[in-house]
Amino acid sequence: MSYTLMVDYKIKVSVAYVDSYGNPARVDGDVVWASSDDTIAVVFTESGNSLNAIVQAQTKTGQAQITATADADLGEGVRSLVTLMDVTVVAGEAVAGTITPQGDPIPPAA
Repeated sequence: MSYTLMVDYKIKVSVAYVDSYGNPARVDGDVVWASSDDTIAVVFTESGNSLNAIVQAQTKTGQAQITATADADLGEGVRSLVTLMDVTVVAGEAVAGTITPQGDPIPPAA
């Protein structure tokens, strides 16, 4: 999945798991959330429910990948299951402009 978010905005996200037949499934322990680039987007796990998180866009535009990593092995072992979400952070609404001269000055007509 991919999502576009304006700079400084945030969105609540959640992860859900299914078995090979599409039935709801559980994981062992807490989900660990991360961002591939904290200068683009930061992710915060919701207190008390690690299936939910907040993705907070920073002030820099670009792309980051959000990951939710869980232990799919319900026994003693660990089998990491990584779920991905791509986030593109785009510029917000214009608040200022710049006028720039183009080329050389044009002399008056003779």
